[in-house]
Amino acid sequence: MSPGEAAQRRLSGKQKRDRAWFTIHSWIGLKLSLLMTFILATGTIAVFSYEIDWLLNPEMRATERIAPENIDWSAAFDNVRGEFPEYRLLNLSRFQDNWFSLQALALTPRGENVRIWLNPADGSLLGVTSFFNVQRFFRTTHRHLMMPLNIGIPIVTFLAFPLLISLVAGFVVYKKFWRGLFKWPRFDRNTRIWNGDLHRLMGLWGSWFIALIAITSVWYFIEELGGRAPPFPAPEFDMASRTSVLPDGFSGADLQLAIDGAQQELPGFDARMILFPGNARSPLTIQGELSATLVRPRANSVYFDPATLEAVGSFRGENLEAHHRISEASDPLHFGYFGGIATKIVWFIFGSMMTAMSVTGVVVNAARLQRSPLVSATFNPGALHVLR
Repeated sequence: MSPGEAAQRRLSGKQKRDRAWFTIHSWIGLKLSLLMTFILATGTIAVFSYEIDWLLNPEMRATERIAPENIDWSAAFDNVRGEFPEYRLLNLSRFQDNWFSLQALALTPRGENVRIWLNPADGSLLGVTSFFNVQRFFRTTHRHLMMPLNIGIPIVTFLAFPLLISLVAGFVVYKKFWRGLFKWPRFDRNTRIWNGDLHRLMGLWGSWFIALIAITSVWYFIEELGGRAPPFPAPEFDMASRTSVLPDGFSGADLQLAIDGAQQELPGFDARMILFPGNARSPLTIQGELSATLVRPRANSVYFDPATLEAVGSFRGENLEAHHRISEASDPLHFGYFGGIATKIVWFIFGSMMTAMSVTGVVVNAARLQRSPLVSATFNPGALHVLR
């Protein structure tokens, strides 16, 4: 075989490989476009779903912004118990941003979950709303398509695999992709061309975000198949059985003593959520923020015996094992709330770009399919910018 024939054969093999990757990228974008676009769009809106609820519900707006250490947990607890003595109080929490009211989740005598909103400064009642809101709608829609969890979650998270494959295929097909980082779309050309240019530009700048979303989704898929982190450390001591979930006479002052005790148990602790006992042998749990990064408030917890207000166990995010840390980092990274409103804005922008990429990819592929006889006859990897 002559050197020229060998080079031609190598080129032919390279062309076949590029065409295969191009076909995979196109097929994934076209066949999964509707479902992918829906999931990406609902996930993008979910980033600001709490803020949307804040705009729609005046009860969620704190009358004044105060520092976390000035929150009146005691008055908030007493006001909920005083206003709704028949309700079962499940938890009391504050949001990351100080323009939100305190939220108490409670169960009514009829078995309905409701949200009770309280002013952080003095614990005064601001109103009651339904448990089902904008945030719940987008969470259940994006997470499991409002299907049973064991069906919907695997369907949604499995899309991470074709998303990763499509990302790799895009880089394989797009030769010397770095040259396109600052190449503005040709909006003066026809729809297929400017959509293709825009698709590639968003793909290049959003590649890190696509990889992040796909990887965290793969982790959710693994969790759903049984790879969840083990339970958090349990209380170190058994508590005596009580005649009620909370001891008779338990008040906001007792709750404040427990919060103060949590701050002594874990110096620097910033309370975010109080979980009330589920039964007469369960602890009062206070969760919050400490120094560990990329963890949810539950990663820093202190358990109390509500009868004696004695701390019966605690753990902090820094001391959790690697499996826990990976699990805890998934939500902050997937939804981008770890840095407050600033990172949410970034996640919303790049989420919008991913959604737009799904749409522009369909436009480009639809135009390419119209030219399918020509494309089938000749394939030139060096001219992929034309085909796309």
